[in-house]
Amino acid sequence: MVFRVSLPMPVSKILNQPAENISGLTETFDMVYMDPPFGLMRDFTMVEEDGTQKGFQDHWNSFDEYIEWYSEIIQSAWSKMAPNSWMYLHNNFEGNALVLGELPKSIRKCYYTNISWKRSGPKNNIKNGWGNIVDSIMVLRKGNPYFEVEYTDLDAKYEKNSFKNKDSKGFYALAKVSGEKSRPCRRFEYKGYNPAYGFRISEEMLAGLDADGRIHFGDNNLYKKIYLEESKGVPVQNLWDDVYFISRSEQNKRKYPTQKPLKLLERIIKSSCPVDGWVLDPFCGSGTTALASYALERNCVTMDINPDALQLANEGIEELSGQGGLMSFFE
Repeated sequence: MVFRVSLPMPVSKILNQPAENISGLTETFDMVYMDPPFGLMRDFTMVEEDGTQKGFQDHWNSFDEYIEWYSEIIQSAWSKMAPNSWMYLHNNFEGNALVLGELPKSIRKCYYTNISWKRSGPKNNIKNGWGNIVDSIMVLRKGNPYFEVEYTDLDAKYEKNSFKNKDSKGFYALAKVSGEKSRPCRRFEYKGYNPAYGFRISEEMLAGLDADGRIHFGDNNLYKKIYLEESKGVPVQNLWDDVYFISRSEQNKRKYPTQKPLKLLERIIKSSCPVDGWVLDPFCGSGTTALASYALERNCVTMDINPDALQLANEGIEELSGQGGLMSFFE
């Protein structure tokens, strides 16, 4: 049976199928995000105010069996990805580290980075070891995919201390254009400046910046001017401590035991899938990936066999789109 929400744009498909059925999908995906069970050998449940329960089981014969299953799901999803695409694997560090070694070399060599997401606040009951407050989001890169850099606001203290130079265009910070001991660069002299380890940019580029008034002449070195009014902020790197776990005040309230914040999926999808592109999430859960995709005008296919998950995802899409009664059933 298939739950399908047919919308003019974007398309959201919520399939009543297990992740093992990925090979039967007909779409080609620009981005895959998966947040599978973590192989923790336990049940995950939450109880609503009316006493109803939602949840799922995460039991396996062994952790090795779990890793083998996880690897097969990744390989199936990889085969459905476009030549230029991203894969985000949300798990704990052990699961992601072990499954990376289990993958074929053709996929393993596409490892790009690991994002550490701070999923909870500091723990006060630590006695015998470090507090575990981050999840691993392993990133695999196929080809040369779309990517849009996200920026966060400048730290107020950094802004005050760094953007303290001023010219007719406004306040600016200084960026080095010279090399370092560990990274010697191009050697040439420019207007009497000849740094010991050369320049990071070519003489032509340096002259162009100078002609545009974007070179700061220091006592012993040259610097590029970075104007405050042109600053987009700080580029997001692979440590995410600004996406907070779901709280009571969040608009996308917690309705599922392992639900992820909407902002987390919005960041991943916006940065790594073009508008009108296709996103795959083979573990629907609360439907956060489908909701984020729809809000950002990306198409999404998500799947699950848990009735609670399918219902939550379908209700969320209908509420977001403002169009009820769109769910139809296919055998």
